[in-house]
Amino acid sequence: MSVFDIDFSSTGLPRYLTPVRLRLKKMLAWLQALASPVKYLYSVFTTNRQNNLYSLAHNGQVCYLQAALNDVFDPSGRGIFISDGAYVDPDFIYEVIEDKPLFIDTVAEIGSMVILAPDPVPLYTTAETYWLGIQFVVNVPYAVSVSPGYDIHRLKAIVDKYRLVSKNNYTVLVV
Repeated sequence: MSVFDIDFSSTGLPRYLTPVRLRLKKMLAWLQALASPVKYLYSVFTTNRQNNLYSLAHNGQVCYLQAALNDVFDPSGRGIFISDGAYVDPDFIYEVIEDKPLFIDTVAEIGSMVILAPDPVPLYTTAETYWLGIQFVVNVPYAVSVSPGYDIHRLKAIVDKYRLVSKNNYTVLVV
């Protein structure tokens, strides 16, 4: 029993708060009619409370984000999962005193050098090594019926609600 469990039925709160000698059918019906707006507001309050508790229980961690998406779109199969985006591991540039030679080209110059040995290592810019623009992928199974209009926008809204602020580039992939 919780503090928030209140019984507004005919055998609940209105009956127990009236004196025994006043518990007539008309009196209880009148008290039920008086309590009906409070009963409605109580149902709105408990619904809002449950939604807030659910929102507080989920955050930007991958397991909680997957759980929130599966709760809405695939409650029985639980097939929606999140994977990392593609990442290019950058090569490091060494100083002369470290004696680790490394030939560097930009991505556009690969294959155009006259060096016969291994092709020079491309020099990636920050934008090219930053997860290639996509930081994570939301993989939705084909069996989950997600319409391209409303459901995709709803899925993206749920992801935007729970994702970390720094993780702003993602894509939805139907597999």
